[in-house]
Amino acid sequence: MTRASMQVRAEPNVTPMIDVMLVLLIIFMVVGPTLIDGFNATPPDARYTSRHPDEPGEAVLGIDASGQLYLDKVPVDSATLSRRLAMRFRNQPDDRVVLLRADESLPYARLQTTMDIAARAGAQIVGLVSRTPH
Repeated sequence: MTRASMQVRAEPNVTPMIDVMLVLLIIFMVVGPTLIDGFNATPPDARYTSRHPDEPGEAVLGIDASGQLYLDKVPVDSATLSRRLAMRFRNQPDDRVVLLRADESLPYARLQTTMDIAARAGAQIVGLVSRTPH
């Protein structure tokens, strides 16, 4: 053997790199369409779309920044709130919707407590009212 044929050849072995590239290509081809679509879900039909919280006859709960409860803009405590809602739902069994408007500085636990009072009084739907950005 000659000295020229005994030299170490520094050629890159590209076969593993091509294998990895093909595997990644297949993965992206399979995963790609799901990234665009996200997931398939059918949204529910809208209900009560014509109602607004300030319309007469709506049960609107309010909580100000200090935690004071209001039912239809009248201050109440939690026991009175429960009694008045239960009485309202007995008189109007088809309309068991309560809208809750609360100050943004309140902790969510306070809202949960109020929603629980409404649910125990017989509310089927408790909706949170948000302000519309201008």
